[in-house]
Amino acid sequence: MQYHNYVFFTVRSEFSFLSSAKQEIHKKAFLKELKKEKQIITNAYATLGLKANATLLLWFQADTLEKIQNFLNTLLHTDLGNYLVISYTLFGMARPTQYSEKSTGHLHTDRKGGKYLTIYPFTKTKEWYALDFDERRRLMGGHVSVGKKYPQIEQVLLYSYGIDDNEFIVSYEMDDLSSFQSLVMELRSDKVRAYTLKDTPIFTCVYKTLDEILDFL
Repeated sequence: MQYHNYVFFTVRSEFSFLSSAKQEIHKKAFLKELKKEKQIITNAYATLGLKANATLLLWFQADTLEKIQNFLNTLLHTDLGNYLVISYTLFGMARPTQYSEKSTGHLHTDRKGGKYLTIYPFTKTKEWYALDFDERRRLMGGHVSVGKKYPQIEQVLLYSYGIDDNEFIVSYEMDDLSSFQSLVMELRSDKVRAYTLKDTPIFTCVYKTLDEILDFL
């Protein structure tokens, strides 16, 4: 899917004042809406306690922006949706990398099955774009070689140029946070790091099925 929207939510405190029976009715109706939409891939993650003002994440993928927007509008107009507040969003598009003509990684954006998902937006410095293109490609080659040392970690790179506040969104799927942390520590010493202007906020998320995620409300 080309269009990706990471939407983080918090829950209004009023929801906790509802009876357990009423909460369950609202959850079931919301879940029904989530599951019946077949043109959008939706993955759910718990972010409770891992980032302020973020209880859960819904990662939407679709072949048009409008499908995502209309679906989100439908969800927010459910009874449960009335108690959800969007606290943060990241929006990007999958496209071929400019540094490798043979790359097809942008075509494979489905969830790979990792227990954890870490997402962050980032933007390069103006000095990076002042470099000759071949030099940028050479530097990125070294950067990629570090990532290949951790084949158990899956990456999705999205482009946000001109459509969001950042230039890229990178997300990593893994079953072991320790190995991911080792990857990041190694990447910090790579030469490309000098050309990173900003790469926060960082969101660490725990995968949940659509049924399970509602238990975090």
